[in-house]
Formats: sequence, structure tokens, C-alpha cells
Amino acid sequence: MSYSDQAAGSRRIATIAGVAIIHGLLGFAFVTRMATSFVHDVTRTLVTSNVPIDPPPPPDTTPPPEQTAAAASHSSVITVVEPRVPSPAASNTVFVDLAPAPPITLPVPRVDVAPPPPSPPLPSKANGVRAIGNRGAWITTDDYPAAALRAEDEGVTGITVQVGTDGRVTSCAAATSSGSSALDSATCRLYQRRARFEPARDDTGAAVAARYDDRVRWQLPR
Repeated sequence: MSYSDQAAGSRRIATIAGVAIIHGLLGFAFVTRMATSFVHDVTRTLVTSNVPIDPPPPPDTTPPPEQTAAAASHSSVITVVEPRVPSPAASNTVFVDLAPAPPITLPVPRVDVAPPPPSPPLPSKANGVRAIGNRGAWITTDDYPAAALRAEDEGVTGITVQVGTDGRVTSCAAATSSGSSALDSATCRLYQRRARFEPARDDTGAAVAARYDDRVRWQLPR
């Protein structure tokens, strides 16, 4: 081995040794500082102290006035205390007779109701007297009075008859004369015997008595 190789190896060892020493010093310093900090933290102890509490006040030992007076005179004193009976208090209640209250009358509610509309009028059933059958057959030339034939009386007799609710003639009167009493009386007599009518009726349809006017012509047979 040459000298130069030995010199280079020595420097390398020295360098490595220096670096190791430096690392060792740094590690020692780091460990020492941590230990110091840990010891410093551990040495911080918790300090406690007791807070004084105020003592309670002493009990009141002062004797009552009666005992103090008795002790001062050095004699036995018997005190008789009369029981206090409460007197009846004056009554403040005032009785008032109240009259019964009058009944309250409420107004009757008014309800205006419109009247219902009027119902439509019913159709009227009123009608007049109507002849039943052939009026010309009630009096014929065969009914000509004999006295009128002998006297050759002719003429028109106007009559007014009253028709009852049964349709029969109840009365007859000559309204206008033919000039012959025989012809006038024959007309009423034959009408009361033969005439038949449908009675008149009112608005409701009930049969009512009514008047019927007619005329009869008397003419001699040729």
C-alpha cells in the first residue's frame, strides 16, 4: 500500500469520527434539553389553600325581662297571666232586604213575511138556463084554446118563467100579452107542464134558481 492511500484512509476515518462526535453531541444536547423540560414541567406542583369560614353568631343568652327582674330582686315572683279571651268583634255585616228584580221582558222579534202570491182564479163554471129537448114541441096547434079559436085570436105571448135547481118551472108570468087572455094563460099553463131545463149554475158549478124568458106565437091553423 502506498503512502498516499494510507493518508487518504486516515483522513476518511478522522472525518467519520468527527461527524460521529458531532452527532453524539447534538443527541446529548437534545436529550438533555428534553429531560430538563420534563423535570421542569413535573416540578410544577398544585398548591391549595383553605378559605376561612365565618363562625356563626353566639346564641342569644339574654334572659327575658321577667327573669331579669326576678333575679335583680332575689325574690320569687309568681306572675299570673290572665288568659286573653278575644272579644267578639263588631259585626260589619249589613243586611239589606232586596226587592225581587222585575222580570226582564225581551221584545218579540218581528219577522215580516211577504204574503204568498194570490192563486190564479179558477175558471168559472157559471152558465144560464138551457132548454132540454125541442122547444117547438112543448106547444102545438092542437093546444089552441077553443075560446081563442072561436074568437079567432092570434098573437105573440112573451113570458118569464122561474126555473128551480131541479130544472122545473116554479112560476110563470106573461111579460107581454098577445091581446088574448086565453092565449096568455094557455102559454104559462103548458110551459109549467111540459118545459124541462138544465138549471143555471154559479162560478163553482153549483145549480142555482134562475129566470128564463121566452116567446110563443099563436097562429090559427090554415
